[in-house]
Formats: sequence, C-alpha cells, structure tokens
Amino acid sequence: MRALYDINQDILSCVDLETGEILDVEKLDALQLEREAKLEGVALWVKDLKAEAAAVKEEADKLNARKKALDNKIESIKTWLLHALDGEKLSTPRCKVYQTHSQRLTVNDEAQVFDYIWSLNTPSIYIREKDPELNKEAIKQALKDGVKIPGVALEETESVVIK
Repeated sequence: MRALYDINQDILSCVDLETGEILDVEKLDALQLEREAKLEGVALWVKDLKAEAAAVKEEADKLNARKKALDNKIESIKTWLLHALDGEKLSTPRCKVYQTHSQRLTVNDEAQVFDYIWSLNTPSIYIREKDPELNKEAIKQALKDGVKIPGVALEETESVVIK
C-alpha cells in the first residue's frame, strides 16, 4: 500500500515495519531532526497506519459480503438440486450427489420449554449456562458515582490522539 504521507526514512529505520515495534528507541530519540519534525513524522506515520487499517477493514467487509452472497447462492443451488434429484442419487467420476435426512429442533415457545425444564429435578442437562461477564461500563459509572466495589479501581491513563 502506498503511504499517504512522506515519512522520514530515518524514523522508519528505527521501526520493524511488519510489527510496528520500535526496534531502537535510543536511535529514534537521538535522530538529529528538529524535535517538531521528528514528532510530526511519527504522528504522520500513525495516521498512515490508521488509514491502512481502515482500508483493510473496508476490504474485509467487502469480502465478508461476497462470502455471504456466495453462501446464499450455495444454499439456493442445493435446494434446487434437492428438488431435481427427487430422492435419487447421482454419481459421476467428478461428483456424488445424494439426499440425507436429519432432524433439527425448532423451538416455538421458549418460555413454555423453560417452565417445563425448571419443573424437573435435573434441569441443568437441558440448559447451558453462559459464563457471567462483567458489565465494565456499569461498574465504571458506579465507581464514578461513589459506589465502593471491591476488586476494581479506576486508573488514570494517558493516550495520544492523532487526527
């Protein structure tokens, strides 16, 4: 991908271009560039990486949409094949096509099923419990509101914003 910004090669030589890891912090700090030019070069590099990440995401979204369309075509064609086979099998040197039979559970009234299951002595065999997950946003807000919750704390962090 072509860079959006002209980034100083001396800055780039301090970084592993594959991982983004700064390989030589001392060398980067010691570069004989104007402080502002060095900081601008690194900030522009971050902007360039963000643009590349956005382009990759956009391409991934397009590929996911293509995959979904292909999956839909597959299902449509398989439905047609099922109808065309009319219970018969097809076997050629290049492919085999046949119909299988299976069962799928359809839940029409989940509340009614839960009522029945909870009336049993061992309902756990019919229910999968998901692991509980903390609602971090709610906990954070509670801490901000003065609620004391053991085992958690609000930490001040620093970040860099580059636009």
